[in-house]
Formats: sequence, C-alpha cells, structure tokens
Amino acid sequence: MVLAIVGAVWAPPRAAAAKAPRGAVVCGACHKPIRLDWQRSAHGTSWSNPVFQAFLAEAKETLGSAIQPKCIACHAPAAHVSGDAAVTDPISKEGIGCNFCHNITAVDPSTKPASYTHDPTDANLMRGPYRDADPRRAHNTVFSEIHTQSAFCASCHSAAHPRSGVIVESTYLDWTRSQAARDGQRCQDCHMPAAPGKAAVTAKKIRPAVSAHRFRGPRSEPAWLDSVAAIDATTEDGRLKLEVSNRAAGHALPGGGNSMRTIALDVVFRDGNGDSLSMMTAERFGTEFSDADGSFPAYKWIAHGVARATSIPPDSSRVVWCDVPAGAASAEAVLTYYPIHPAYLPMLVARGVDLSGRAPYVMARARAELR
Repeated sequence: MVLAIVGAVWAPPRAAAAKAPRGAVVCGACHKPIRLDWQRSAHGTSWSNPVFQAFLAEAKETLGSAIQPKCIACHAPAAHVSGDAAVTDPISKEGIGCNFCHNITAVDPSTKPASYTHDPTDANLMRGPYRDADPRRAHNTVFSEIHTQSAFCASCHSAAHPRSGVIVESTYLDWTRSQAARDGQRCQDCHMPAAPGKAAVTAKKIRPAVSAHRFRGPRSEPAWLDSVAAIDATTEDGRLKLEVSNRAAGHALPGGGNSMRTIALDVVFRDGNGDSLSMMTAERFGTEFSDADGSFPAYKWIAHGVARATSIPPDSSRVVWCDVPAGAASAEAVLTYYPIHPAYLPMLVARGVDLSGRAPYVMARARAELR
C-alpha cells in the first residue's frame, strides 16, 4: 500500500502541554552548559543569595511580612505567579528560573514593579529568540520578540517605590538615555554575550549566536570593571581636578540596585619624598535614599526621597575638585567599586552573612604631579 500526502508540510512532533513548571535540573538535561552558567549567576541565586535574605529579614522586621510578596515578584517570581507566598516549592526557590523567564509573553517597560506578563496555561511552551527551534518532544516552542529586546529586562530593572514614587531601580531607564541604546546595543549584548554553538547538547544545528546565561556583572566577573571607568587628574588654579568618566557602561555607574552599591573616589596626597600627607574620600558616586524623617542612607523599601544622586550617567563624566594641602608634591586618585554600600555592612555582619566574593574592587587609578 502506498500513501500519498499532497500539500502537507512537515512539522516537528509536539510535546504534551504541562500545567506545572519544570525545575532547572530538567532543562539541564538538554541545556547543561546554559543551566550551569545560570545556576552560578545572580539570577540563579536571586532568592538564595544570603545578602538578599538578610535584607528581606530586615525589611520584614520594619514593615511586616506583607512586604515579602512584593520582594519575591522579582527575586522568586515563580513563587509570585503561582501564589507560593512563603516560597516553599523547590522551583520557587530556584530564583529567576528557566521556566519562568521562558513563559513571559510581554513586559511593560515602565516603572511599574514586576511589569511582566506571565502565561501559566502551558508550562511546556518555551518562548525564546529562535524562529526555527526544534526541541522535538522535550517541549514546545514559539518565537518571542520581547526576549530579544532590552525591554525584557525592564520588568525588574525599572521600578518606582509603590508609595513614594521614588525610582528605586533605574538601570533600564539609564540605558534608554545612552548612546548604546541609540546604537541598538541591547542589555543582552553585554550581559548575555553570544557565541557560536548549540542551544541544546542534542541539537544538530550549530548556531552563530547562542546567548550565555551567566548574566555578566561585577559579581561574576569583577575584572570586567577594569575598562568601565577612567580618571583624569589635572591641576587648575592650584586645585586638583578629577574627572571621572563612564566610558563603557550602557547605564549609570554604579548600576543595578539603586542605593545598594557605591563607588568611592579616594585621594592620597604625598610630599616630595613620597610620604603620605593626607587621605580623603573626595566623592561617593551612586544614589542614597532618605526615609520619611530625612535620615539617609535609607533602605530602598522605605525610600521616601533621594538624599544624594551622584551616579555617573552613561557616556558622561563627573568632575570633583580637591584643595591641595600645603607641602603636597603629588596626588593619587583611586576609584573603588563597593558591591555593598558600607552603611549596610554592620547589619549584614550582625546577621552573620557570608560576605565572601563581595570585596571592594579597584576600577581605575590616576596620578597628578602638583609641583
């Protein structure tokens, strides 16, 4: 018997729909390199991160347990969309996991916190950047334009405080005003750099660009900061002029987590023998919030206003002037990135938080002869 099929178009077999999301370990069966990258990333540890857990505990002591659902909307979003407010499900504890991100259908790139739209109807339908994906029976796929855009990141990296209206996450907004945005350079291009390879270990096709899922940043690659900023040290009218430039970041410096990080500009003045005469912190770059009483720096969850706004905008610089002490022959300026604002360290230490891997990092140096 001969079967003739006229006008038929072959399509890959479809997987059965699934109501419950899969854990990352399941995804890793075919996407092992991607899973391993993600597992060590800030996204893969967004819930388990001990620093976050300490901040969450501090927020709950101040505002009560009702604050947790607001925090998990971005730090444990699978818990948020499933109603697991206590974050007890193992998949909820995975942080920003595979199934969650690839079930996003839209993002409102505004300052509304957690502005994503999540489709829970079929956890087995993965959305992503490929129009020709063929996962066979592992899961179903559909091309998603939003996954190829910086706006995807706005869902959690652009947010205003729900009561005060203070912008507490501005990274995406900063990017929209950058030359990188005007040139079409996306967040993903820097933080998820692509390289030739296979999207899945079982795939036959070698693609020209498969995005990394380690979400590059100062935590994962501190040396990345080496080329981001520069200091120009000169003298004018007997004063030291320090111009600090943001020369490579597509957003303001420091980026990510307004008020949580800071960059210090320290200056050492030396005499003709090279001995130290004096040391000063000439500036701290970043954002510091104030609470309802005007005290600062305040945690973002009680941000009532902005006490200091000294971040270095993208494609821009800030100038800091210093008086030169008598007898000074030279000055050395050092720019240091602090992944945690020093004001918050006592609380973290008191809570016994492991701060390994979060040491300050020198971003740039400059020297000026004063005589």
